Order: sequence, then structure tokens, then C-alpha cells
Amino acid sequence: MTQSAFDPVRYSALFYLAAAWNLIAAGLALGLPDFHTQAFFLDPSALSTPAAVLNTRIVWVTVGFFGLGYWIVARDPRKNHAVILIAALGKASVGFLWLAAYQAQTVGLLALAGALGDLVFAGCFGLFLLRARAART
Repeated sequence: MTQSAFDPVRYSALFYLAAAWNLIAAGLALGLPDFHTQAFFLDPSALSTPAAVLNTRIVWVTVGFFGLGYWIVARDPRKNHAVILIAALGKASVGFLWLAAYQAQTVGLLALAGALGDLVFAGCFGLFLLRARAART
């Protein structure tokens, strides 16, 4: 039985999908802030202070820039493994934080969907890194 060679380019679609995931989420949050606040936080007053609004915007701008990073990685997944590692750790961390917030009933189903999606991406990114490392040895 022969093992097929690892081809990082086969993972391009994964990183393009992650880019779209982040860019759509950031666009929704930044472009429709009232909808996002209600759907994400379950409370229209959740962003009632200027500091809360600013912090939320900073988060979603950052999510958008990570989306651009995934797009860059997708163009040639053989490069930027350090970015993929940071992405896997970040997505896992955010996913678990949102799961905890959902369990505490401070965020709604939109955040739960985001958490589950980010955890799936974290796992896929980790699998990519493990396969890339195994292919080098």
C-alpha cells in the first residue's frame, strides 16, 4: 500500500473558504451593526457604550484582515506555515471562548455557529500542518 504524496496546493480551497468565512462575518458585523448586535449578543443594548462599540469594531476589522491573510495563504499553501499555526491557535481560542459565552447565555446562535465553524477550521488547519510536517520527514 502506497501513501499518496502530500500536496499543499490541494488545501487551497480550505484557505479560500476560511477567507470567505472571515470576510463575510466581518462584513456582516461591520456593515449591519444593529442586526449583528441583536443576533450575536441577543441584546440591542450590548454595545451601548462607545468603548464597547470601538472594541467590537476592532475585533471585526481584525477578523477581516485575518480573512485577507487566509486568501494570501490560499494562493500558495506551501508558504506561510507560521501564519497557519497562528490561525489554528486563534480560531481554536475564539471558538472555545464563544462556546463558553454561549453556554453562559451571553451570546446567541450566531456566535455558536461562529464558534463551531472556527473550531472546524482550527482542526483542518492543524491537520494541514501535521501533514506538511510529516511530508518533510
